Amino acid sequence: MMLGRRRFLELIGAAAVTAGVPSALAAPPAATVPSPAYANARFVSSGGDDANPGTKAAPWQTLGRVRAALDTGEVGRGDAVLLRRGDVFWGSLKVPVLKGTTGAFTLGSYGSGALPQINGYKVSTDAWALHSPNVWKLNLTAGSGQFTGNTAGTSTDVGFLKAGGTIHGWKRWNLADLAQDWDFYSDDTHVYVKLGASPGAGVEIAVKQQGFRPASNTNASDLHILGHGAHGVGIYGTQNAQVTDCLIEEIGGSPVSKNTRYGNGVEIWIGCANVLVQGNTIRQTYDTGTTMQGSAEGSNVAWTDCRFVGNTIENCNQSLEVWSRGKPAAGTGHIRCSFTDNDCRDAGFSWAATIRPDQAGMGTHLLTYDVELPCDIEIARNSFVGAKDNFVRSSGTGRQIPEGIRTHSNTISLDSGQKIAYQHPETIEQLEAWHSRTGNGQA
Repeated sequence: MMLGRRRFLELIGAAAVTAGVPSALAAPPAATVPSPAYANARFVSSGGDDANPGTKAAPWQTLGRVRAALDTGEVGRGDAVLLRRGDVFWGSLKVPVLKGTTGAFTLGSYGSGALPQINGYKVSTDAWALHSPNVWKLNLTAGSGQFTGNTAGTSTDVGFLKAGGTIHGWKRWNLADLAQDWDFYSDDTHVYVKLGASPGAGVEIAVKQQGFRPASNTNASDLHILGHGAHGVGIYGTQNAQVTDCLIEEIGGSPVSKNTRYGNGVEIWIGCANVLVQGNTIRQTYDTGTTMQGSAEGSNVAWTDCRFVGNTIENCNQSLEVWSRGKPAAGTGHIRCSFTDNDCRDAGFSWAATIRPDQAGMGTHLLTYDVELPCDIEIARNSFVGAKDNFVRSSGTGRQIPEGIRTHSNTISLDSGQKIAYQHPETIEQLEAWHSRTGNGQA
């Protein structure tokens, strides 16, 4: 049953699906969005002024002004902040604990055109100085005057560079290790780049920060989050939150610890409840597009009713990651969680695919490891199309998908001869044998 360049089979072993190659990356179409009615709505435009009242006619200008309004309670639960479409808002936004007692805080968009950007890039001016033969440096500290874009960003810890539309990800841990063009190293002040001539103006530099971090009772939608060296969206200790219809891309690469890099599209950390991530496009991340992970600590012992629904996840190193650490007990682990109706494409083909130190089997749609806490996760009705290595990579004895993760009614598409699971013998042509031996993927 060979169709085109891939063998297409349903994970439950039923009929083949339509042949074809995954579509090219494309941003969501531009739209005109009516402004919903809120008791207290504030508007933000790159052409505004933070001294303005924040009305549609006289909008604020920066994410810093939004954060100040959240800190003071000028806006809170039941209120909205709307970013103007087609505009770029430099930096990142962490929503603090919200003031007010009812309703949700809404972060959305207004106007027409492309999604408003929450853009973390520091953009170089032509201020590079020659540090040593073929090594150039740029001062990334806030206020240096040597970059535009995210000028208030305090981090100098670089995750990747983007120049001429190409991402350069070879981060070196010592200045002396710079060896080839576009290798880079960063310290507390500078980024250093190996190149025969000055990198010049316009180099986009992603530094260690999360693009967006919602608080409990936050609904965020219609945002374009890009250029952040940590996670695109990080969700921690959060209840009753939604992230919908966003574009999240060009994420990660900064170190989470010495010599270990990270960066996920949307991360739900242990301790969250009633979180919905729906209708987003997530692509080009250092690590995984979506994840529910963490170590039990204090009262943060579970993920409860956390759902990924109807997202497009493409060109990330993994599509979904699940891991947990801690002592199993009643009320711990993943509880009524799900990953359903998502379109996952070309796992393992992100900008970081060839620079990771841990590449064996990591170009995979489903990654599970160190799952110590109980699992109650449904993975159903998803499409998993194309992968660098395999459909699933699990740790532990026998490298089995952990008990409590229920996979059914999914469709996978792998190249002929590719392995279904890391270090398992079965290829895609032997799907039924894999079903029978492991019990995974049955309806």
